[in-house]
Formats: sequence, C-alpha cells, structure tokens
Amino acid sequence: MTLTPLDIQKKEFRKSFRGYSEEEVKDFLEKVTQSYEKLYRENQELKEEIKFLREKLKEYQELETTLKKAIILAEKAAEDLKRNAEREKELIIKDAQVKAEEMLAKAKMRCDVLSERYEEIKAQFQLFKTRFLNFLQSQIDLINSTGLDGEDYIKEAAAGQDFEGEEGGEDGDGGGKEAVSGGDNSL
Repeated sequence: MTLTPLDIQKKEFRKSFRGYSEEEVKDFLEKVTQSYEKLYRENQELKEEIKFLREKLKEYQELETTLKKAIILAEKAAEDLKRNAEREKELIIKDAQVKAEEMLAKAKMRCDVLSERYEEIKAQFQLFKTRFLNFLQSQIDLINSTGLDGEDYIKEAAAGQDFEGEEGGEDGDGGGKEAVSGGDNSL
C-alpha cells in the first residue's frame, strides 16, 4: 500500500497507558519509510532523467543551431554559385558573340577580298581577250594585206620548207598542198 501525504496527516494512533501504541507507530513509520524511500528513489531517478533530457535537449538545440547555420551557409553558397554561374554564362555568351562577330567580319573581309580579286581577274581576262582578239585581227589584216592569194603563199611556203617533199613524187607535193590548203581554209 502506497501512502499519500494525506494518509500521513490523518493517521490517528490509539492511546495506551503510555501514549501511542508502539506497534502501530512502528508499522506506520515502516510504511512511511518504505513509501518515502520509494518516492525518494523515483525522485532521484526523475532528477537524473531530467538532467539527461536537458543535456540531450541542449545537444539537440546546439545541433539545431549548427544545422541552421549550415543551411544558411549552404543557401548563401548556392546563391553565390548561382550568381557566379550566371556571370560566367553571360561572359561566355559575350565572348561567343564577340568571336562570332569577329568571324563574320573576317569572312566578310575575305569575301570582299575574293570579290575584288574576282573583279580584277575578270577585268584582266577582258583586257587579255580584247588584246588577243586585236592581235588576231591584226594578224588577219596582215595576211589579207600581203596580197598573196592562198595558192601562192602555199607554194612559197612549200618551196622554202621540206614538209613532205622527202616522201617523193608529185603525190607528196600535192598531198602537202592539200594539207596546207585544208589548214588555210580553216583560218
């Protein structure tokens, strides 16, 4: 049986010749002692448990504070990283744009140079063509102005050179005339 403070307070002892009954007082004191001892132990255990729990609570609060600081630092680091990545992205884009513009400018310049070179070559070709046609025309005019007709020229040319005369006979001469005449007609 567990005693309460009220039980202790209301306990009445019977009186005997010499006062309270010793046996009842001893029994009651034994019960009070046992209950008190039990309460004392429980109180000590609870105090130790409270101390342990307070220490754990303190550890958890310190851990919570540390975690909060770590989270704040991680968030700040993430923001810094994001900001740096954004800056780096912008720098890369700007660098790429500058390089692209440089490449376009070089390509345009190269295209302009090639276009100029093409126009120069085209003009040189036209000049060459005109000069060559003029040269050919002057040669044609020279041939026409000599007053030689084709037959006479061929005879003179055949007499001055041994085209096919070594093959012998008139057939060789006639063959030479035809070959040269055929060439003359193509002019």
